Parts: sequence; structure tokens; C-alpha cells
Amino acid sequence: MRSILPKGENRKRRSIAARVIACVLVALLALPFAGCSASPNATGGTAGSQEYTVSVSLSGGSGRASIASPTTIVKDGDTYTATITWSSSSYDKMTADGVDYAPVNDGGNSTFEIPVTLDEDIAVSAETVAMSTPHTIDYTLHFDSSTMKEKSGDDASGGSPAGTASSAAADFHNADLGCGWEPTGALQLEYAKHFTVDEFEGGLRLICVSNGERFLVVPQDAKVPDGLSSDIAVIRRPADKVYLVSSATMCLVDALDANDNILMSGTKADDCSVAGFKSALESGAIAYGGKYSAPDYERISASGCTLAIENTMINHTPDVKEKLQKLGLVVLTEQSSSEPEALGRVEWIKLFGVLFDKEDEAAHLFNEQKARVEQTSGLASSGKTVAYFYINSNGAAVTRRAGDYVAQMIELAGGSYALDDAQTASTSGSSVTLEMERFYATAKDADIIVYNGTIDESVATLNDFVGKNALLSQFKAVKNGNVWVTSADMYQQMTSTADIIDELHGAFTGDDTSDFHYLRKLG
Repeated sequence: MRSILPKGENRKRRSIAARVIACVLVALLALPFAGCSASPNATGGTAGSQEYTVSVSLSGGSGRASIASPTTIVKDGDTYTATITWSSSSYDKMTADGVDYAPVNDGGNSTFEIPVTLDEDIAVSAETVAMSTPHTIDYTLHFDSSTMKEKSGDDASGGSPAGTASSAAADFHNADLGCGWEPTGALQLEYAKHFTVDEFEGGLRLICVSNGERFLVVPQDAKVPDGLSSDIAVIRRPADKVYLVSSATMCLVDALDANDNILMSGTKADDCSVAGFKSALESGAIAYGGKYSAPDYERISASGCTLAIENTMINHTPDVKEKLQKLGLVVLTEQSSSEPEALGRVEWIKLFGVLFDKEDEAAHLFNEQKARVEQTSGLASSGKTVAYFYINSNGAAVTRRAGDYVAQMIELAGGSYALDDAQTASTSGSSVTLEMERFYATAKDADIIVYNGTIDESVATLNDFVGKNALLSQFKAVKNGNVWVTSADMYQQMTSTADIIDELHGAFTGDDTSDFHYLRKLG
């Protein structure tokens, strides 16, 4: 926990403090305690302190910012110190109980350590530099003691154990190759929650995916370790004989200039909106291998494909996955659609960077998108509530779960999603189907409607829209002429996330929309 020092003294005092702390740590590590070396907790606790995880809620502000929950809390005597990790890297100061605190990290999302109390509302403020001038925003934190769980073992150190992927990763992360090799590092992930990458000697990379799949990515001329765990499939790097079925990731491949690594696609040229990938399909450089549920097994086998990249739709046809594996293909099921944050989806480009040996390019492309999204999210809130949905063949509204990446994009663009967690809790997926009467009751007063034209391309005019259901004409946004429709290709444009958020912001604030591509106002 670090408080901000008087202006002009920060650099000098931090330098002195760093040398003192370093000396103290060396001395402590040299002391034998029952045959072990003592080390302080990562969050600043003493040898007698104990670390826990605890759920924390954040309220206040525009509603666009969030913090990591559960988080780490250290109990030292009667005091608690909590780690606060924001959803942005733009916070440079927090104030709690009249004391200013500086970030405790030098990169990634802004992280602070502050004293807290449990089961009480805690008033704090945070200064963001995302806008042209610094702005201080008031928030309220609440730590729920009923969710506290004691940390033990490797987790007790706090943060990431040396040489492994982030300890914030869920239980699917398993860096044990089964042959005694130890990781030497990990790929830094800031938003993605559904994969991890551990680094090993010789350029080897271990990918863990949240569905339990594990893949060891091995350079073409390197030897596969003896005794590798039987659940780990081997992918040679760069992967250059790929059957790409996941249409949402075509843009990632194209952005990495890796179209030449794809032999076959699960998408036809007419259905592809990613220019470079579409051109390769039209020229025959990438052949059509059949959709996810009906691949052309004979053609795929003859092509020499060694890796199939699927999306979660393959879960509906497990026999297809099994047949592809029997043909000798490794099947990787990407989970980008499960990411709770928009930038989490974009960060999957780093996994593709590992597969295609383009890690530096992937990091650069992600950082570009991140910077633009953070710039837009730092603008003033529009104060507008937004409903996002389409009408299915049964006349019901299909919307997105609150907290889903689409809802988060609306929040990042300065809007407020019209439905909350309780109203979208009917299913476990990202899409939620609501009978029209119920949807009307919850979303009729939304200031803006964004109709999902990616799924339902039949809406070209406002009359088309209200013709879907008689109740739609009674919505506030319809009466005020504030109905928008998304382009058919929006879901295929993950690498245009910043552009989509920019256009949403323009729609919410009345900016010039003449050059919009992903949104169109219905008149």
C-alpha cells in the first residue's frame, strides 16, 4: 500500500524506499525459519498476516468502469488491505478516507492497495487521465465478508507465481506438462479470461482453454518432450495447414497477415466480410471445407489439414469433432464469444499470434485497439439507456445478457444497458430470449434501440422494424425516431471493436454519422 508523496519528493523518496525495502527483503530471505525462508505477502502483509479472496462491488460514476471481483484482501491484526484492479489502465490515483494512493503496478490495468472495512459502504474517488484533462470520479466499494475464502498454497503469494500464467485465471489453467518441465514465463493477458499461455524453453508454448482443452505449440524443428501428458495435443508452430471454421476469428487471421496459413474455411466467400480473407476465398487460395456441422471430410483429409479451429457451435455436434480427430486433425475450440469484456474478445489475437508465430504483431494490434477503446470510454457519458435485441420467428425478443461483451460495448460507448442482471438471468448463455410482453415492460422506456441486424437482416426500414411486433411502436425510442440497426458483418469484425464502439458513441451523442459502417439509423 503506497500513499502519494508531496510533489517533487516522489522520485527521491521512492528511490530511497526501494533500496531500503530491497535490503530488508534480502535480510529476511536469508533468515532460517524452521528450515524455510520467510517472505512478505505480495500485497504488503507481514509474516503473521493472512490472505483471502472476497467479492467486492462497485457503484457510482458513469457505470462504465468496473473492478476485478473477487479480489485479494490481507488481514493483518484488525486491519484489512484490499487489492483494487480497475478495468482500465488510465487511473493514476485513488483517495480513501482522505488519503491518496498511487498505483502499485507499472503496466496493465491500474491496481491499488487500500485499507478497507467489511460489510460497509466505502466512499472512494479515483482520478482518470483517459480524457484530455484529469477527472476525479466518486465511487462506492462494498466488501461482502460472507464470500471470504482463505488462500493457501501457491495462491497465497498473491499475483502470478513466477513463470506461470496469471493466478486470476480460472481452474482450467494447468501448466503441468506431465514430464517435469517447468514454465519459464507466461503471456501477459489483460482482459481475456478464457485462455492462458505458458512459456517453456526452446520456444514451446502451452495453451490452456477454458473448456479444458490443452495444446503444446512446438516449433517446427523442435522435439516434443518425452512423457507429455496424454490430454495435451501438439500443434507445430507456425500452424500452416489450418481448417478455420470459426468465422468470428477470420479478422484476427487477416489482421496478422496469416491467410496463407489457412488451407480451408468453414465460411463461403459470399458470407465473408473480411476483405483479405474473402479475396483468398474467391481466388481459391483458401478452399471451402464445409460448415461446422457438415464438413467435407474427404476434401479436408486430402488437403493435409492438421488443425481445425472451431467455435462453441461444435459443442452441438460432438460427433463432428470426433471424426475430425480420427482424420488426424487437432481440434481447438476457441471461446472468444464467452469473454465478458469486449477487449477480452480482441485479446484472443494473442492466442492466434502464438499459433502463427506472430506474437509481437498480435500484441501491437491488441494495444492499438485497447488505446482507442480506452480513449472513447473516457469521454462523458451520454446518459442514454440502450436496448439491444432482435425479434425471432416466434415473435420473442432475443437480447444479450447484462455483463455480456455487447452490453459492455454499449457501456464503453457512453450508454447504459437497459436490462440488468435480474432481467436477463433466464439462461446461462450470452443470449436471452424474453416474451415480448416481458421485454416491453423492461425496455419500453429505453432512449435508444439498436436492432441486431447481424442475426436478422430483414429490417431495412422503420416500418420493417415495427412490423415485427405491434408492441414495438409503443417504445419510447420508436416514438422519438431513435432506432438503429447493425450491419450484417458486425460479428465478423472483432478487430474493429474500437470502430464499433466509436460509432455507438456517435449514435448516442448525435455526432456526425455520415461515415458509419456498422450502424444505420432507421427512418
